[in-house]
Order: sequence, then C-alpha cells, then structure tokens
Amino acid sequence: MLFHRGLIFVLALAMSGTALSGQTPSADPSREQLARLVPEPLPAEVASQGAPSFYTPDNLFQYMDGGADIFLVYGVQILLHQDLRAGTADVALDIFDMGSPDTAFGMYAAERLPDEPYIHVGSEGYANRGSLNFYQDRYYVKLTAVGEGADPALEALARSVSSRIGANPALPTVLALLPAEDRKPHSEQYMPNDPLGHYFLGPAYAVTYVFGGKESKVLITVARDEADAQKRLRQLTDNFTKTGQCKPAPEIGDGAIRASNSYEGSVAALVTGRYLVLVQEPTKQGEELLKRVSSLLM
Repeated sequence: MLFHRGLIFVLALAMSGTALSGQTPSADPSREQLARLVPEPLPAEVASQGAPSFYTPDNLFQYMDGGADIFLVYGVQILLHQDLRAGTADVALDIFDMGSPDTAFGMYAAERLPDEPYIHVGSEGYANRGSLNFYQDRYYVKLTAVGEGADPALEALARSVSSRIGANPALPTVLALLPAEDRKPHSEQYMPNDPLGHYFLGPAYAVTYVFGGKESKVLITVARDEADAQKRLRQLTDNFTKTGQCKPAPEIGDGAIRASNSYEGSVAALVTGRYLVLVQEPTKQGEELLKRVSSLLM
C-alpha cells in the first residue's frame, strides 16, 4: 500500500511538471533576464492576465505550431509569452531571445512586410491594426491584440519594453557600412543558412539596390577568414561552370568573376578580406557598387 501511495505521489509530481513545462518562471538566468524586460509597472492602460510562459526550442511548437520552424532556423534561444489586457482587448506580448543582434534582425526582417507603416521603436519596428513588431539588440518583440482600441496601448507597451532592453543599435555593422544611395528601403536581410540555395554562402547579409528601375541584390557572405572566403568563391565558380558559364572579370577586381545560368540568372562576385561579395543581376551601376562595397569592407 505504501508503495502504491508513493508511486501515485511520484506520478502526480511528474504530471504536474509536464503540465507546467514551458509555462512557469524558474531560477533559469535566461528566464529571469527575459522576465525583467516586461515593464514593471505596466503602462497605465495595460494589465497583466497572469504569470508569463516560457518556451525553448524543444517545445516552441506547442505555442507556435508550424510557425516555430523559421525561428529554429534563426537560432531562437527562449521565448517569453505574456497575456495582457488593454481595455476590452486581449494582448499577447512575445519576446524572443534570438541569441545575437544579427539573428534577431534576421528573424524580424524575414517576417516584416515592406508596405507596413514603420515606427521609431527599438532599432526598427512596424505596426498595423492590432499588431506591432520590432527588434532591438538580441531580442525580437511581437505584440498582437484582439479587440477594439488597443493600438495606443501596444505602442506604449512596446516603448516600455524597448526602454528596458536598453541598447538601441542601428542595423548590423556590415549593413550599416553599405551605401545609402539607391538602396531600396527596408530591403536589408540576414540569412544564417543557404542564401540563394547554396550552403556555402551562409551566413550572409543582403540588401537590394535600384538602378533605373531595375533591382540588383548585394549579398555579403561572412567567411571565417580570407582563405575560407576564397574557397567559397571557388565553390560558386564550380556551381556556375557546371550549370551555365563563368568567366574571370579582372576589370571588376582581383579574382572577380561574372557568371550566369538559366535558373539563377547572372551574378558578379569577388573576395575582399573575409567576405565574399556578390551582386545578382548586375548592371554597370551594380558592378560599380560591387567595387565600392568591397572597398568599404576591406
């Protein structure tokens, strides 16, 4: 009888732990750090609806279902989810610790819509009816509301979270170095894996430029060192040699290439330091941009 009572007690504890998994704060420093980003006190028009929940890569799908996959690609570390109330509206606050400013920016950029109204909150943010997203430092913050009149509360809450994060950097350093002239607004990206479908091009930054109505995308692959960057250029050369054509382009720069095939289009590329710099669909202005970017990254 004592054995059965002990077994029941142990099973009850196990079931309790399972039910609470991903839902209650603990002494985990990463959870405590995220919890400190929730404003205390909350903005006047916002009220808490209970304790925050926490999710890790192991159980993020329980909260996001199919939407978890891309967050895992970008290296999410932990998510804080908090249910709030603003007037008659239900509000969800999600703070994703993405592990680094680059991956936080990359995840934000992967979800943003180019035509959304941008706002000055965090490093960059945008808002539309019932939603507000921004990134700052290593965090990607998403706020959503269901109900009328919540938009002012969302902005107040976003600014409160932003102030608690503290650091407010601009774009990632590599992107900040690139010329602003002819840059397509809000086209910057960061891709940790398989840019343009090639594993050897990741991780990479990308930004689109517009010349005479024609778009050219600049891709900057970050290698370990110059030798690794040269290896990646050879892999790119081999790819186009096998699938299309690839020729040296010394007038662009030392070791530069021009290449094309029927499904990837045309590219020009060269190595500068630890970076492989590539321009898709390069016009004459695009090739000049390639030279300029390579000199800025030296």
